[in-house]
Formats: sequence, structure tokens, C-alpha cells
Amino acid sequence: MSPEHVQTSLRFVGDWPWYVAFGIAILLGAAAWFLYRREMHGRSWWVQWLLPLLRSLTVLMIVVMLCGPVLHHRKIIGQLSRLLLFVDGSKSMSLTDTSMSTGRKILILQRLGLWRSDAVKMDLPQAGEALAEAQSLATKGHDSGATNADAWKALTHDFEAKIGVARDALTRAGFDAERLDAFVRELGVASRELASRELKQLDDRNRAAQDLGHLGEAAARWQREVNARFDQNLQAIAPGENSPLKTALSKFDGLQRIHRLQSLLLEGEKEKLLGKLSEKFDVRLIEILNAEARNLWQPTSRDSTLPTSLPQPEGEITNLATALKNSASGDTKEQQRGAVVLFSDGQHNEGESPLEVAKILAARGLPIYTVGFGSDIRPRDLAVVKIDAPDAVFFEDRVQGQITIKDDLPVGLPFTVTVRDGDKILWQQQLVSEGSNLRKIPFSAPLSETVQERLKNKSPDMQLTSVPLELKASVSNVEGDSEPGNNTMNLRVRALTQKRRILILDGRPRWETRYLRNMFDRDEQWQVNSVIAGTTAGDPGFPRGEKDGQFPNDPAVLQPYDLIVFGEVPRALFKDEELKWIRDFVANRGGALVFIDGPRGRLKEYAGTALAPLFPVEWKNAPAREPGMKLSLSERAATMAPFSLAPEKSQNAEVWANLHPPHWLSNATALPGAETLVEASVSGKKVPAVVMRSFGAGKVLYQAFDDSWRWRYDVADEYHVRYWNQIANYMAELPFAVRDKLISLDAGALVYRPGDSADLRVRLRDGQGRPVTNAAVDAVLYRDGRRVATIRLSPEDNAGGLLRGRTAALEPGSYEVAVESPAIAERDSKARTSFKVEPLETGELTQLNLNEELLRQMSALTGGEYLREENIDRLVDLLAPMSQGRVVESDTVLWQSYWWFVPIVLLLTVEWIIRKRVGML
Repeated sequence: MSPEHVQTSLRFVGDWPWYVAFGIAILLGAAAWFLYRREMHGRSWWVQWLLPLLRSLTVLMIVVMLCGPVLHHRKIIGQLSRLLLFVDGSKSMSLTDTSMSTGRKILILQRLGLWRSDAVKMDLPQAGEALAEAQSLATKGHDSGATNADAWKALTHDFEAKIGVARDALTRAGFDAERLDAFVRELGVASRELASRELKQLDDRNRAAQDLGHLGEAAARWQREVNARFDQNLQAIAPGENSPLKTALSKFDGLQRIHRLQSLLLEGEKEKLLGKLSEKFDVRLIEILNAEARNLWQPTSRDSTLPTSLPQPEGEITNLATALKNSASGDTKEQQRGAVVLFSDGQHNEGESPLEVAKILAARGLPIYTVGFGSDIRPRDLAVVKIDAPDAVFFEDRVQGQITIKDDLPVGLPFTVTVRDGDKILWQQQLVSEGSNLRKIPFSAPLSETVQERLKNKSPDMQLTSVPLELKASVSNVEGDSEPGNNTMNLRVRALTQKRRILILDGRPRWETRYLRNMFDRDEQWQVNSVIAGTTAGDPGFPRGEKDGQFPNDPAVLQPYDLIVFGEVPRALFKDEELKWIRDFVANRGGALVFIDGPRGRLKEYAGTALAPLFPVEWKNAPAREPGMKLSLSERAATMAPFSLAPEKSQNAEVWANLHPPHWLSNATALPGAETLVEASVSGKKVPAVVMRSFGAGKVLYQAFDDSWRWRYDVADEYHVRYWNQIANYMAELPFAVRDKLISLDAGALVYRPGDSADLRVRLRDGQGRPVTNAAVDAVLYRDGRRVATIRLSPEDNAGGLLRGRTAALEPGSYEVAVESPAIAERDSKARTSFKVEPLETGELTQLNLNEELLRQMSALTGGEYLREENIDRLVDLLAPMSQGRVVESDTVLWQSYWWFVPIVLLLTVEWIIRKRVGML
């Protein structure tokens, strides 16, 4: 006998809310007690209290009847299976489907009770639906393969049966004899042969699965033809604009997907689908909002009343995977059977693949039944889907990239693609529609005038290293465009007003420095000044000055550089004060210095100079010249981005081991406090090859060999350019967005997402340009002009006055950051930078049609079933075999029962007896 579990709860179903009825009942009961009590003077004390109490209780029970107290009994017989119903809450579910085939529209209208089933002959739409179901079976068989003989036989017989249903419907509809014969030959005969085929070998099974896939494609093609034939027939049946059919179809065109789902699930003339499912399953109704799963309804003994509506879709993205994985994986109880039902248009555009999640749920025995909402026919639409462009561009250059547009228009319609800054057109191109869905359009827009306009309003006391630009890429409006809201997308770019500067110094033209100079010359984000001794006729040293090819003749000229590459320069070429400039450039300015040693040993000559404290090594051993020296990363470097030449850790280690080995190595020893990042094997010992240390506000890196250019053999730029680009970007301090005389300030990205935190960087200097390291510093955050937060910044170890902070989770809005510190007068704190917080542009309303293929595959991978919305009632039959129990709900209406009536009569009777006994009658 099946186990039973009964849950009982008290409910109130009357015209008055329970709190109103109880409040009035208490007031009236108190009034009755007070009035009755006044008549009891001179009576025994127990009479004075008991009679008013009896009357008060009687009044209270009579008034409480107005809120309709009911005992609700929820009896669970057997073991209920778990059923998770997921509703897609993304904005695409608020779309309408005017492009849907007329046959499907009528079938849905019939299911919604908005059209009589006998008003139009529906044989052709029924044939189309049978072909759609056959296609779903073909997808299931193709994805799962012919691994289980019994399951395969059942699936192919079902496919053959669906083709038979479609054939019979086409016959009833009077389909052309010639086309009907073609249908039978292509699908009928082939499906019958496939169902009877014996699968003895693995190749036979794989071939059968492929053949079934081809038949599914043929079924989809025939379905399109059948739908088109039905649309033609309707033009003859109901040609008038005011015909009842046209009116009903017009009403359908105004129904959003979520409204149709709400009607099918919660409303309609038939018994509510959610109610049917909750009778057989332990149901939980969940909304997928962005990547979160929000519980909408779950029946309990206290509240099993069906919801009356679904929330309006507001999700900016569709992430089916995360919500399914988190809810379905963690919700189903151990040893409790379960299933997942997903109501969606399948337009997944964020997060991991739903197919991977489907495989996880399949392994846990959770089938996914998907119900597709929307038209499988792409509506007439023109949209901007994606923009590929660099994040930062030098302002005198052009921002170049590629705009991906969706062209679902009839062929031959003219339109324009434009990149604008406000109302100003920076670039545009005239195009003609091709109806080719996705197209990639190259663009190239100038930035110089736009940036210069922004800089006109800049305070003369501030220096901007970059100007944030918010451009818009758009396509022009075309008549009949079904969703004009997806015609525009933001293009955000940081226009660099100053290139990062690199100074390359060497005592002779070496291959290493030549390749570095050429490499950084080609990079638009760097400006290179290469100073090589002896390149001027008659002058063996460095020319001095402020031009390219000259060593700075003043420390102020050296300060704007970000990185110095210091090669084999003889000590005699520098003045003592120039070496102090380089030391101060690193210690105070926060600049980066890279030493590249060479076989002439020139770097040893700087012992005892102002440059000596910067070296992270000392030279105690003789240089090594040993063939086959292999390079390897230290444990620390293996986790650092600058030394990543391959994506995987093991692959990266292999790349380093196979790089062209150095021909010469300085064999220097790392000093205490310095980090050895790359090592070379010399005579079986590990010797430092790349060593790094911090010095004041800056960083110093020493490379013990000068032939990394040999890494280009056979692979060109693949490793050499990547290594040096990463080293340069890591060593050189990231540019601050804005600077004034005392403050350098940066807030990281131009745009953050709601819930993100912004990374803040600040460097303070005194009037002489020296870092301020002992002052309290706060970053002040303004949102939309209002001060909203103050963040105390923390000094970074060995960073020479650099302070960092992180905001709390950010809300949407326009933000500005300023700096406050006792070390700086308020009038001198002028540096401010800004950023925005807004949702990610995912193109949620870009793809407007139903992604039927994704939903079919999700179901096929888990052993579930895909249904179109017009066939949603089949869910009950499909899920029925999983049910091991049922729910029986009943009510005891207390206020209409003896349980309520008898106490009232007893109270009145007792009162009457007492009154008679004491002589009050």
C-alpha cells in the first residue's frame, strides 16, 4: 500500500481579509463584553465575568465567519517526483511573433481558446506539426546515436509514424498528387527502410544516425513548403482585412511570448496546465532572470493556490546554463526522481554552453523537456550585433575594426551603417541588403578632431593621458524593421593623448636592440627613442638634446618616459649627474628600467656609481659559453602573465624549454631581495637568466643574455614579440587617466557592470615631484553628481607612494572620482576621472527568432523531448510515466460546518441556562 502523508493548514477564503475580520471581531467582542458588563451590577462576581465573556466569544465567532476559515488538507499519496519548471525571464520573451507561420498562429489561438477548431481546415498545419515532431525525433536520434538497439528501434518507428501522420494529413488536405508522391519517396519510403534496418556493426549504427539526421533536414524543408501552401490557401479563404480570421491573427500578433506562456500555463478554458502538473509532481516554478534562478511558486499545505500571472521579463541577458545547473543540480533530493521543463525562446547569449550543462544533468538522470516559444522564421530585421575594435587608440590615429550586422531584410533594400560621436558622423557606408543574416563591415573612423574638441574644456592644470570616448555604431531605419531598438550599439574607446615612451640605450648596434627598436616602432601605443653610441660620424658617445636619437639633456626631459632599456653602454659615456637622473627616474618617478647584459661586460663598470644600487645582481663568476643551455621558469614566474607564451601551464613550460638557447650568459648572482624569474641550466646547475626587483617607486629587470632575438627562428614574432610586449607592459607603470601637479589618478575601466567594484590608483607627489608616502589619502566617489562614498586608500609595498583602493559593489550610474588628503590643500586637488556603470550589451534583442535547434539538442542530450508551444499539453502525457505519487487536496469549510456552528449554539445555550438560573429571564 502506498504511503500517505497529510498536511493540514488553516486558510481564510471569505470576502474579508482575515486581519480585518479578526480586528473587527475583537472590537465588537470587547464592545459586547463592556455593554453586557454594565447590566451585571449587583450580581455574583462569577456572573459578572462569565456572561459577558460568553456573549463576547459568540460575537467574535460570528464576525470571524466573514473571513471564511477553512481547513485545507493536502494528502500526498506515494512518492512524488521532483519537477522543476523554468521560465525564461529575459527581455526577448517580451517580443511578439508576427513572422510566425499562419498555421502555427491558428493552432496556438485554438489552444488559447481564441479561435474555433472547426473554423478553418487545419490538415496542412497538422502535417507541419507532425513534420516538426519528426524533426525533433531526428535530432534526438542523431545526437544520441544508435547505441541502444531497443531505444533506436522505438525512435525510428516513432519517426516513421510521424511521417505517416503528415502524409495522411496532406492527403486529406488535397495536396498535389505529384508533390505527395515526392514526399512519400523522400520521407515515407526512407523512414520505413530506416526503421527496418538491422544494425550489426558500429559503422552501421553511425551511418543510420547520419541518415536519420538527413531525414530530419528533409522533414524541416517539407514543413516550410507545407506552411507556405497553407498561407496561400488562407488568402483565398479570408481575403478581407476585417474577416474574423484576420482579426484573430491580428490579436495574436499583439501577444508577447510571456503572455502566451502565462495563458497556456495558468489560464485558458481548459484545466490549468500548472495545476495538472502539481497534482502529480512536487513542482517548483522558477524564473531565470539574467543568470539567477528566482523562485516564483512552490505548493505547500499553507499555500498551494496557483499563481495568477508571471512577472514581466526584465533580464538584460539570457543565461540558461548557470540557472539550470545551480538549481537543478542542487535542488533534486537524493533518490528522488526528477525532471526539468524549460519554457524559453532559446536565445542564450551569456555564460557557458547549455549543452554542456545538459550533459551534466543527463549524467544525474535529469531529463530536460523544452518548450519553444517564438517563431522559427527570422523576422524582417536589421541590427548591430557586435563591434570588434581596440580598447585604446592614439588620438591622431583612426579607430579601426569591424561591425557585425544582422541583415534579415529582403534583398535590394538600401541602408547606411554609421559611426557617430553624438550628432557628428565620423564614418558611414552605404550598403544594400542581401538577406544573408550576419555580415561583417570593416570601418575606420578618425578621432583627432573629436579628441581635440574634448581637450578644449580641459583645465590647464591637468594633464590627460587619455580621453574616454563613447561613440555609437548604428544602422539606418528601414521600413518594416521589426525591432528598431537593436539598431544601435555603443563603441567605447580610450583615445590616448600621449603614447607611452620608451628610451633604448646601447653602446653599439646589437641585434637585440635593433629588433626591440623595430618591434616597438610598429606598436602604435609606444613612442621609441633609440640612442646608440657611435652612430654620429666623429662622435663615439651619445648626442644630447631633446630630439629622437639624443639622450635627454635635462632630468625634466627624462621624466615623461615610461621605460628605459639599458644595454651594453660603457660607463665613460655618462656623466655622474646623468646616472643620478636615471636613478631618480626609477625611484621617484616610478619608471621602469630593463638591463640587457652582453659579452663585453660593460654593466660591471657601474659599480660604485649612482646606478649601482639599482642592479638586482652581482658578478662573481665567469660568464658561461656552453652549448645547449635550456631556459626554464621559476615557480613564481610560471604564474606571472609576462612570462606566459602559451595558454596552458604545462604547454608554457615546454615552450620555454624549447626556445632557442642563449649563446652567452653573464652567470651573475641574484642579490638578496631580488626575484629570479627565468633560469638557465649551466653544467647541470640553475643560473639566473632574468632577475627582477623593486626600487623605490619603480621596477628593475636584469636579463643575463642578449640573444632573445634568436627566438624568432622558424616562428617569427610568435614568442619574441609576445615576450617583450608583456615585459614592457608589466614593468612600465600603467598610465594614470589624469594628472595634475600633485596627484596622479586612475579608476581602471571606462565601463563597469552593476555589482562590479572599481580599482582605484593614486600617486601623490610634493612640490618637488617626490612621492608622498606618509599621508592619509581618501578617494571620494560621486554618482550622478552626488557624493556617495569615501574610500580610504592603502599604500602598496615598495611602490614609492602608490596607493590603491577598491569600491564596494557599484550601482548603475555615471561616476566621478576625486582625491582628498591632509597633505594637499583642497584648491590644489584638481585631478578627477570618471567611469560609467551599466549592464552589459549582450544583444538580447538582436536575435528575434526561436532558437529551436538549441532547445532540441538540450532535450535530446538528456533523453527529454522538445515541444512547440502549441503542443504544450503533451507535457502531461510525456511526464506521466515518471510520476510515482499524486496529490489530493480537499477543504473543510469550518464556517459552514458543525465544527463552527455547534460551538456558537453551545455558547448561546450555556448563556441562556445561566441567565435563567440567576433569575435574569
